[in-house]
Amino acid sequence: MEHCTGLPQTTTKSVATKPVVTKRQPTKAEYAASIVVPHMEALAPSRSVKIGSIDIAIDHNCQVQLPYYAPRDLEFWEAQYKEYRRRKTGEQDDEVVEEPAAPQTPVKAKPVSWAALLRPSPAAAAAAANKKANEIVSSQAAAADGRKFTTLEDVLENWQVEFSAPAVQPRGLVNSGNMCFMNVVLQALLYCEPFCSMLRHIKKSVVFSFNSNTPLLEALIRFVHEFRADRTPLEQLETGLESPFVPEDVYEALQKKNVFQTLRGQQEDAQEFMSYLVDGIHEEMVSVLQAHRARTVPATSTEDSAENGAGWLEVGPNNRAVNMRDVHSEAVRTPITQIFGGALQSTLTVPGATSDGTPRRSNREPFQWLALDVSSDSVSTIGDALDELVAPETIEGYMTVQGQPATATKQMVLERVPPVLVLHLKRFVFCADEGVKKVHKFIEYPAELALAPAWLARSSGTARYRNARFRLTGVIYHHGSHASGGHYTCDIQRPGGEWLQFDDVDIESLESVDAVLKEKSDRTAYILFYTICR
Repeated sequence: MEHCTGLPQTTTKSVATKPVVTKRQPTKAEYAASIVVPHMEALAPSRSVKIGSIDIAIDHNCQVQLPYYAPRDLEFWEAQYKEYRRRKTGEQDDEVVEEPAAPQTPVKAKPVSWAALLRPSPAAAAAAANKKANEIVSSQAAAADGRKFTTLEDVLENWQVEFSAPAVQPRGLVNSGNMCFMNVVLQALLYCEPFCSMLRHIKKSVVFSFNSNTPLLEALIRFVHEFRADRTPLEQLETGLESPFVPEDVYEALQKKNVFQTLRGQQEDAQEFMSYLVDGIHEEMVSVLQAHRARTVPATSTEDSAENGAGWLEVGPNNRAVNMRDVHSEAVRTPITQIFGGALQSTLTVPGATSDGTPRRSNREPFQWLALDVSSDSVSTIGDALDELVAPETIEGYMTVQGQPATATKQMVLERVPPVLVLHLKRFVFCADEGVKKVHKFIEYPAELALAPAWLARSSGTARYRNARFRLTGVIYHHGSHASGGHYTCDIQRPGGEWLQFDDVDIESLESVDAVLKEKSDRTAYILFYTICR
């Protein structure tokens, strides 16, 4: 008997079993079982021959004539299998169809967009798409209905203030080294309904890559995603709170900026940090919108803008009047300006000035929070501080454009009030003999704030604010006597009216708003959050 090198010394005649052919298509195993080897003389024990991924079973009673040559090229057998299928099914051109694999649990991939965090299953998405395909609505109606946008620019252009953010379960923030000033601001923004609603809306609607040119916005979205939606009051939670965590995403985003480079280990001012954080998000949004408009809207000549700009008088060097002209276009409208953005009307009045001197000029000064001077002995309430803000100020030694001395007055009043009115109590004042010192006295603030007519500009635009009321939703406190030290805590109202006290990782439930309003011996109110009543 001759032996063929490289092949097992076995003999076969044919496969003993018939091929099992499914109603649809035969598998590779079925095809292998159908192969008939030519009749041969020698006997061989029971073996199997593996060609590529195909196993051929050989009966021990079969006879095979050796030498026997079988091609070992896998492509050859794939082509044979494909031809066999074509003959069996009558298909002229098809591809190899593998047997269906057993279902496996999908591996959760790293999200590539905010939408991926909450994207529904393909079946649910297809059903929703079919339903929406039958709807014809305007773009405004689509935005109101929560229709998905595709770009961040679309959301920023179309977003409107919402108060629909779900209540989240409280969670402490770890103080990794004098970081209490950041923790209180993040907790206050988390429970600011319009702000949180805006972040969640972007997360659900926008498709864009991580690590883009909006690091602060992305960091805040990831921060909000760390909190679980839950309306259960703190004292009724049966499973307890989730473990406190360090807001590393916010730290990393801040390190990319030029401010707060030495973030950990150095005490900072909570108001300064909040101003930088919110302004930074606003600037990122402005950058996105301006880049989008530059691609879609023709540029406007700077000279034309200057020609059409409105001018006003301002006090310049040596108390001389300076005729100012606004060469900048109107501030870009973003969700941040919609939530926190208000405007003061500053009016300069010069009695007895000539017509050329224009005796009365006004200009608009935008703000995102009102800084209230509380150092005066006459200020003991928030109402007193607002009265001081809008009181006329006499400018001594004022000189007109014509160079004539005049007694001028300047007054500021509220022209536009935002849905979230943030009041910054200026606790730290500079004294020539003592340097910077803290104003420790108690300033009374109400649970509900009504705007007095004297605080508002006399224009039709302020009529809607005359009956508006704002409810207290958050207080940030400063502990200690120095601006560069001390500690920060906050009292925050959850949706539903429950008040909580946050001290880094410690969270306590307060009995009522009365505990927030009363005077404290160890801390003083520093920042107040008032949200318009709906």
